Amino acid sequence: MKQYLQPIAWGVAMASVVALASSFALSMAVGTAQAATAHDHSHPTPVAAQATPGERWATDAALREGMTRIHEVVQRSMPSAPGQPVSDESAAALQRDIEAATSYLIANCKLPEAADNALHGLLIDLLKGAEALSDAEQREQGLQRIFEALERYPQLFAEPVWREGFVAHLH
Repeated sequence: MKQYLQPIAWGVAMASVVALASSFALSMAVGTAQAATAHDHSHPTPVAAQATPGERWATDAALREGMTRIHEVVQRSMPSAPGQPVSDESAAALQRDIEAATSYLIANCKLPEAADNALHGLLIDLLKGAEALSDAEQREQGLQRIFEALERYPQLFAEPVWREGFVAHLH
């Protein structure tokens, strides 16, 4: 009897582990997808929307808070030695923190439609960059995409806290 029950018990245990892992992976994917799409105002999202040449969009407190959170977590996650790769643990924490800050931005967004469109382009790049952090082979490209979004932010928005070179030292 043992010879019949033991394989069944192992099969049930393995199925439970696979189901739990699949559930976790699905919840992570759904959370990221919701963060990227939950803030749809039914209008297109231009990547480089600009007020007028030489002008930048006004910010609100939530935008300043969310983008500063992202900048700070990126800054904390970078290795102290130049050229040293980001560890798996730091990459996972950075991905989580960027997704959380992006969700905060989406939930608290109170910008005019055109400025909101400009922000959506940045959020897409931040989320895609964060997603790439989970794959060691794509991590550098993900970091680069995050850096570029952070560099574009003060070009698109009149951010009173950020200054010239605020992002440059991340590289």
